[in-house]
Amino acid sequence: MRSCAALLVLCLLSSSASAQIIRGGALPAPLPIHPPDHWWNVDVSAAPVDPNSTDFINFIGANVGLHPDFGGEGEEEPEIYGMVYMTVPGTQPLEPISWTAYGDQSDDGAPGRPAGYPIPVEARTGVKWIESGYAGNNDQGGDRHMLIVDRDNRILYELYRTVWSSSSQVWEADSGAIYKLDSLERRPEGWTSADAGGLAILPGLVRYDEVFGAAPIKHAFRMTVFPVNGYVWPASHDASTSSNPDALPLGARLRLKASKNITGYTSQLQRIFQAMKTYGLIVADNGSDMYITGAYDTRWDNGVLNPAFASLKASDFEVIELGWKPSVATATAALDYYTLTPCRLVDTRTAPGMYGGPAVHPGQRIFVVTGQCGIPAAAKALAINLTAISAGATGHLKVFPGNSTPTTSTAISFTAGLTRANNATVMLSSSGSGALGISNTTGVPVHVAIDVFGYFQ
Repeated sequence: MRSCAALLVLCLLSSSASAQIIRGGALPAPLPIHPPDHWWNVDVSAAPVDPNSTDFINFIGANVGLHPDFGGEGEEEPEIYGMVYMTVPGTQPLEPISWTAYGDQSDDGAPGRPAGYPIPVEARTGVKWIESGYAGNNDQGGDRHMLIVDRDNRILYELYRTVWSSSSQVWEADSGAIYKLDSLERRPEGWTSADAGGLAILPGLVRYDEVFGAAPIKHAFRMTVFPVNGYVWPASHDASTSSNPDALPLGARLRLKASKNITGYTSQLQRIFQAMKTYGLIVADNGSDMYITGAYDTRWDNGVLNPAFASLKASDFEVIELGWKPSVATATAALDYYTLTPCRLVDTRTAPGMYGGPAVHPGQRIFVVTGQCGIPAAAKALAINLTAISAGATGHLKVFPGNSTPTTSTAISFTAGLTRANNATVMLSSSGSGALGISNTTGVPVHVAIDVFGYFQ
């Protein structure tokens, strides 16, 4: 088992689907997880400081140091440090979940798909599939998060307090949440997730591949403090443990001060700390003060991480305005139109990927389109032909800027079993990320094609 853990790859248990289940494996592109205008990925370096920032920091304790809540093997087998996650194929069988605490705030299954979570059978009795490392049928307490990415359907499944009941032969969990990777959709107001604040966990982890990669890290990190008081956007759930107004709410963002000198650290640590300046930290759960969550990986060196993180104190951070959101422009000056050779931009019938499958499930799917089909980075809007292909039900699609919400206007209406196309003009994200969204209000997945034949700049 230890040699498999070192590689973070599941040993082959058969020549079929098991060979495609990978712990700590490559995540579906594009990265970071979720679209560029998602709250985990938005640049907060210019966001205003909250007027109560100093009091929030002093309540935590100005001299409290950061701690990397991740690593490799624990002191006793099979204990591990950090969050373990796995990627699975779209053919992975779905396991029903028996909810033990928050069933009314949990997702039984992904939109447009059967109920269940794609949990490998091996996790029932095997180790290091669940946070803490213990097998599914060996409940040692703790949060026991389980994080699973369906690579082909581009869906993230997350569970809290996950236990395999040998007596009833079913997986049990306190709560569960399902997220589409290509969406800005938020949990319903008041709902929890596998995290107290209602946020996804995996997008906020410090991951080894990013830290030791060549590119900057482009997302915020998950953090905990104790106690917390209320919640603010982007969190959706209240798990208050204090009524003190100086206790941070879930969803609050901390930002490493721009003036903090990080040049003395290794290049890998600088990459982490710069992300804290640009994207910040999001309070996601009650827990130890200033603990930053990362992925389980045996390559982490906590002899380097621990002192480096501890050298950063709470006083090196500031709290940005509670509930802050980037502004979204709703109008633009007159634009010039440029023609393009007609080009197929998206076709969800093709292999899974950022411009291919899966079909647009009920809700949103967002595509970053600049750089494709000759669309320049400066493009503000596109002239497209949108096609709904042999939909399984009658309905309609909407198009919208990728940093906004769907409008009330319909781009195309269609009838079950028929293919329909319509020309449309769609604004791209006003943030400049080059994203556009499609909203499917039908109760079933719909395959779509997008052909572009011009842009506005």
